[in-house]
Amino acid sequence: MNEINIAKLDLNLLKSLNALVNERHVGRAADVMNVSQSAMSHSLARLRRVFNDKLFIRTSKGIEPTQRTLQLIGPLNTVLAGIDKLLIPKAFDLQKAEVKLTIQTHDFILSTFFPELINRVRKSAPNMTLDIGYINSTSYRDLDQGTVDFLIGSGLKATPKLLQRKLTEEPIVCVMDSNHPLVDSLDETTVFDYPHIKFKLLSERDDPVSAYAASKDDLCRKVRLNTESLGIQIHQIAGTDLIAFLPLSIAKQGALQYGLHIEASPFDLVDVPVLAIWHERQQNNPLHQWFREQLVEVFEQ
Repeated sequence: MNEINIAKLDLNLLKSLNALVNERHVGRAADVMNVSQSAMSHSLARLRRVFNDKLFIRTSKGIEPTQRTLQLIGPLNTVLAGIDKLLIPKAFDLQKAEVKLTIQTHDFILSTFFPELINRVRKSAPNMTLDIGYINSTSYRDLDQGTVDFLIGSGLKATPKLLQRKLTEEPIVCVMDSNHPLVDSLDETTVFDYPHIKFKLLSERDDPVSAYAASKDDLCRKVRLNTESLGIQIHQIAGTDLIAFLPLSIAKQGALQYGLHIEASPFDLVDVPVLAIWHERQQNNPLHQWFREQLVEVFEQ
């Protein structure tokens, strides 16, 4: 980008580009920026002149970024995060701060730990908005591009530019109906005589239960129900012969709601660490620092 083009850039133009990237729709981007659709179209035209690229291609559903735009997303979010940092004072007033944090997590964490976390946020930062979704295949990319602030979950690993903090460790236990035949006779062999529920986001290789069965010549795991989330599983067990392997926190919810029976795994399973992951650009952001402190305190309770 040449010097003349740099002179044509301003903060609102960069924020408009960010809105267009996130919304993939001129009208919705205009709503985010609180301007008219024609004003947003004008901003897009200016952006195209500045970057000498179409930036977005119109589709039946809205707009899609060009390769040039995809290359700009990382630097753009770094610039905007840096500006946000300049505008947030060292000791900002949580009671008055109108800010938003976007978080992706697992359903069992959301149901177990987030009620207390949200309660803390409501008391200390009543004008803060939390945008919560589930961890998915684009989560690391979203975190890198700045559209997500935190990933909180198990099975995560910080990549370059990402930082992490272990919040807790969850033991994995067996969960079954209270009248299941194995309530008094569960062992490392009989547990494979009955059908299992499996978390489908884990491959057979990465699933510790499947890996254990595969390591034994005389065992075969019979998976009869696959789910996209762990939280769904406790609602499917009552009255069946299904067996689930779940983090203890969500197993306890199943016991409370449905009277499910919980037993320790009959073979060794490593406790599952729950991590918080964020981008290094936010390490010294006072808002992020405060939120990380709340996470640590909630998970240590």
